[in-house]
Amino acid sequence: MKWFVRIEVGGLLCCLIVACMVMTFSVRENHAEDWSHYLGPTGDLQTGLKEFKATKTTELWKAEVKTGMSSLTISDGLVYTMGNDGTKRNKKNANDIVYCLDAKNGEEKWTFKYACLLDPRSYLGGPSSTPTVHEGKVYTLSKSGHIYCLSAKTGKKIWQASAEQYKPNKRTWGFAGSPTIMGDVVIYNVGDRGLALNKDTGKVVWKSDKSVVAYATPKPLPVDMFNRPAVALFTNRELLVLDPATGKDVATYAKTWKERSKCNGITPYIHKGNIYLVHSSHGLARLSLNGDVLKQDWLSTDGKYPGQWFTFNTHVIHGDNIYFLTKTRKKGGAGLNCVDAGTGKRKSFDKKYAFGNLVGIGDKMIMLSETGELIWGELGTAAFKETYRKRILEGLCWSKPVLIGDRLYARDAQGTVICLKLE
Repeated sequence: MKWFVRIEVGGLLCCLIVACMVMTFSVRENHAEDWSHYLGPTGDLQTGLKEFKATKTTELWKAEVKTGMSSLTISDGLVYTMGNDGTKRNKKNANDIVYCLDAKNGEEKWTFKYACLLDPRSYLGGPSSTPTVHEGKVYTLSKSGHIYCLSAKTGKKIWQASAEQYKPNKRTWGFAGSPTIMGDVVIYNVGDRGLALNKDTGKVVWKSDKSVVAYATPKPLPVDMFNRPAVALFTNRELLVLDPATGKDVATYAKTWKERSKCNGITPYIHKGNIYLVHSSHGLARLSLNGDVLKQDWLSTDGKYPGQWFTFNTHVIHGDNIYFLTKTRKKGGAGLNCVDAGTGKRKSFDKKYAFGNLVGIGDKMIMLSETGELIWGELGTAAFKETYRKRILEGLCWSKPVLIGDRLYARDAQGTVICLKLE
């Protein structure tokens, strides 16, 4: 028996036929119009679309949820996100809320509420993790460690668990990585080596011993990388490559960078068989694989964010160019950075773009800036040519937008969700 794996990175499409193994990536769903996990249908934060020809947008609907940095997932015609109803004046009686909206009109289908602090820290607060949808269930994680599995259709609780015992003393931003399902387990980047629960019962399959700050979403690695299932967990202390069924090491990484970065929030990504890491305090690193050992090829300070705690947005690879938006609290640090994927050396920097998230489709790229501007244009040789710009949201936009077909879904931290038709 065989199965088909499709991986698209910044317009570079690779199709692999591999033998069916005990575990497969469960971030891929059966529905072509689904984005059921934060990492998207391909597991690489890419849309799967081959081309993008839109020249304008039409607003289809808006909906109001509560405060949060959670992004959006879409499955079976439903949109899922999270928010918190706390305020500066009412911090103690706050609740997290899981929302389910109709993808066609934004109508609220159900909500699920539980007590959780807003906990604003240099930003508005609220949940940072994004719900994961799989086989009729919704999996969530709060910034304080509340874990829930809900019915995707009704919002009824199926099971609950807790990762609160893994809250580090200096966690700063709380838990932010989204649940990732591989085989029979749902994996959370909490503790020094992650936490895996049975996806149907919530019972512990494997767990960490110690508390370590960790923000990035667990990353399923291509099966052909190790000829077996493997998941990458990136914490503020180290990169781990583990067996999703047991939590045991699949590969080791002999680090050459100083440990304990401040905010390693970007999930590791893969290009031409190499793993790329963004160390918030040290820069962009490329790792190559030799057997079961990962070696750091280089560490690029040209790929370093000038503001260390703004290392949580998305990157786009086009050809051998890596694009990402940067920000610093100091003047002159914001802009669109382009570095060479082969060397890490800077190829261009455009100061006219604000911090935000990127989406790549073939030779085109979409931006959603933190100020709510939707921008798109063409990618050339280490260059971006803007062709469209429109303000679509008024609040702070740090959450990744989602593009499915000709529909773009986005939200701001204040709780406005918008759906646009791209024509």
